[in-house]
Amino acid sequence: MENIYNNDMKDLVLSRQDFASFRKKNRLYVDKTEYAYRLAKEKEGFYFISRPRRFGKSLFCSMLEALFEGRKELFEGLYIAEKTDYDFEKLPVLSFNLAKVSSSTFGRFISSLTKAVYSEAARNGVEIEETDDPAQMLQDALSGIFNKTGKKVVIIIDEYDNNITENIEEKDRDTAEEMRKVLNDFFKMIKNSSEYISFCFITGVVKLSHLSIFSAMNNLVDLTMDEDFAGAFGYTDEEFDEYFSEGIDEYLEANPGKYESRAEFRQMIKEYYDGYRFSPDSETTVYNPVSIGFFFENKCRFRNYWHKTGRSTIAIKLAKHLDLSSVAEDTMIVQEDTFDSFDVYDIAEENLSIESIGALLYFSGYLTIRDYDFPDITMAFPNTEVASSFTDNLLKLYARKKTAFDSWAKKFYRACASGDDETVRTRLTEYFDAFSYELIGDEKEKFFHAIFHAVFILAGVYAITEDRGLLGRADEVIIASDFLWIFELKVDGSADDALRQIEEKGYAKKYASMIEQYNLNVRKVGISFSSETKSIAEWKTK
Repeated sequence: MENIYNNDMKDLVLSRQDFASFRKKNRLYVDKTEYAYRLAKEKEGFYFISRPRRFGKSLFCSMLEALFEGRKELFEGLYIAEKTDYDFEKLPVLSFNLAKVSSSTFGRFISSLTKAVYSEAARNGVEIEETDDPAQMLQDALSGIFNKTGKKVVIIIDEYDNNITENIEEKDRDTAEEMRKVLNDFFKMIKNSSEYISFCFITGVVKLSHLSIFSAMNNLVDLTMDEDFAGAFGYTDEEFDEYFSEGIDEYLEANPGKYESRAEFRQMIKEYYDGYRFSPDSETTVYNPVSIGFFFENKCRFRNYWHKTGRSTIAIKLAKHLDLSSVAEDTMIVQEDTFDSFDVYDIAEENLSIESIGALLYFSGYLTIRDYDFPDITMAFPNTEVASSFTDNLLKLYARKKTAFDSWAKKFYRACASGDDETVRTRLTEYFDAFSYELIGDEKEKFFHAIFHAVFILAGVYAITEDRGLLGRADEVIIASDFLWIFELKVDGSADDALRQIEEKGYAKKYASMIEQYNLNVRKVGISFSSETKSIAEWKTK
């Protein structure tokens, strides 16, 4: 298993984008060529798909490029070569990764984009004049290649929205708008040059509905929520077991007794890193490839690797304009048509809508589809890692006191796992003390419940909020190591009343078999919060 840890996982962590390098060096490659075949078999069509950053979009684009260039040797042993009749005809390809086009200034953006067009034309044996008009240069490249080869061109554009969203995140809206105008002309030229183009594939993170890619290209097929492409990016459960089982087995052999069973360990991986569902019509969920790469590279340590995956910060920055309870709750309802009409430019920081922020959190990977009942899409955090990352980032941005949350969270987790009631109370008091109240809404109890649940997610504790039992709902249930905690919260109420409710409603009975099977210690805690001091007023434990 040395190769997987030292070589293959390193490539996954670094998110190598060159498909040819993967194949030539015999690296671990999770076969996605079935999806490429669905797109490429007719060698025609205009397609767009949105996925969060670091989900394998660039590697997929590189694979498509090799496919259309007819490099059949790179596909030996893969689905498209072994199980389809694809002919690997060599076609001219223009490939652009706009994440590599400079966004630092508008001048550098123009210069970088024109150089990219010039370079791609030259790679296809066509010389064009280098000007400050990338759209015209693109048309010259397309017509020149077509006239030289007699074949229509394939266009692949990766991270089409990168230059605009980077500047929006930096609040440089004027530069973003100038770039949008240039890209608008660029994509309009693709639309108007369809006689030279056989196939076009475009990826990005967010949907910029006001860009001509959507308004002018009426033949564009949006695959973002298409059920047939729900597993095209990221790893499905089946792929995870096929490609990573050996790594799991080797780790368990080297660490005997660390987990009760292989099934327990495998379920923990799933809860931590699986759960991204991109189609309302498919229940397929996937793992973030880079998080899995970091997980194995770090010898199967359960950590929050999401912050290393280039996640968008704009959603977190805008979240301060919402009631925290509407963001940190378990679920959020968004109308299906919100995703089609969403545009970053529509988000005015002083007038955010819950639906707009929900769509943004979906596109950036913080929320995913939990359930679908037309026209309502229920959104939720995909897994423990992302929930922890979101909460961590939110608290770091809006904490009233600059607490070292990483160190704090570790100590809090250890207190929960050891049943240390006094330390749990102390750490929770510190947490509420540090929290900024910019995000407090009018519904006080809802707010306290939301940030109470958020702290356990932040610390990586398995937590259930509003846990339904036979006679009612426990406000919070957590399981940490050998301890099961049941919390009942009262705002401006009595801790004794809260504790009495736990007993009278029999919240612990639901977990009787689990308590017996795993010999769990039970802590029942009644808490009174003060809406005046914004902290814990009373705490009673049984």
